[in-house]
Amino acid sequence: MAAKTFDVLKQFSPGRILLPVAFGLGIVGYTLYGELVKNGLPIDEVLDRIAWTSRSMFWIALALLMMVLRDFGYMWQLRILTDRKLEWRACFEIILLWDFFAAVSPSMVGGAAVAVFMLVKERISIGRSTAIVFTTVFLDQVFYTSLPFFASLFVPQADIFAPLHYIRSELLGTSMMAGFWVAWGGLVVYLVLLIAALLVAPHWINWWLTRLFMLPMLRRWRSRGLHMVNDLLTASRDLRDRKSVFWFQVWLATSIAWIGRYLVLNCVLAAFSPMPMSLVDHLLAIGRQAVLWIIMVLSPTPGSAGIAELGFSWLFGDFVPAGAALTLAVLWRLISYYPYLIIGLPVMTRWVKRVYGADVRHPQVHID
Repeated sequence: MAAKTFDVLKQFSPGRILLPVAFGLGIVGYTLYGELVKNGLPIDEVLDRIAWTSRSMFWIALALLMMVLRDFGYMWQLRILTDRKLEWRACFEIILLWDFFAAVSPSMVGGAAVAVFMLVKERISIGRSTAIVFTTVFLDQVFYTSLPFFASLFVPQADIFAPLHYIRSELLGTSMMAGFWVAWGGLVVYLVLLIAALLVAPHWINWWLTRLFMLPMLRRWRSRGLHMVNDLLTASRDLRDRKSVFWFQVWLATSIAWIGRYLVLNCVLAAFSPMPMSLVDHLLAIGRQAVLWIIMVLSPTPGSAGIAELGFSWLFGDFVPAGAALTLAVLWRLISYYPYLIIGLPVMTRWVKRVYGADVRHPQVHID
């Protein structure tokens, strides 16, 4: 058990923090340099276009408050999913560490495996821990696959997707519009599978997935796949008997978390927009941000480093001063992404001391 525990704790090593930071900033720095050379703009002139006024300070302060709202939403969600067995402090630490691992992993990997590990160590049963993680993934998928089309009820869909028609991505080898539909289609298929496996026909899905992973061509992934299939069935047993009030509360908490997450970017845009943003502008920004989050799922980089910053500059260039999009993209990520990389290790050390009475820096201690 001790060996398995420290295999998980290795995910929090300083090297895993430096990689996404260096990679992301390297891509952004290279692209920013290319933009400056192409437009013939000195860096001081670009920075002068970002005016720090009382208005911008207000909106940046509000962006920080939205990050607090986001984390509160996820903490409340975790409290509900654990039937309030976890204290707020434990929920706070788990959410921060969950975000930390998501920040150092590719977007399609996320922090789910470590989340199950931490919940079990908080004396939540393996079945309930699995159900919690799958429920969180399920609710997140519902939210950001439907939001682009919900936003189109208030602003023209053509305006939401307009920038994608003119962007070529060397990383994808195709247009960003095509990349968006590939990512969105994959998420919808995954969402439908989750709904069927968790709520509609868990035994039928279990039967088919088990036989799928028994195929010779999938031998390499058989062990992990069968484990996932059993986890889905375990989670289904926990979720199918839940009452409507439970689903209402957990959906409300999820909505608060995602609204806070989305409004961080809106606040950064409002801080430096040449003209005050109207309600329609904010709705358009939310619609485009929903598109950005789906595109980020395709990113093979840890925490979508590089792709997120470039996507911001592509999708929101018309909201900010000319030539300042990439600079503001870095500011957005400094608020919403990089803090989790910085606080991950100290929070992890504190959590290990509380749960095991041992410091992560002393792996020779027996912790089971």
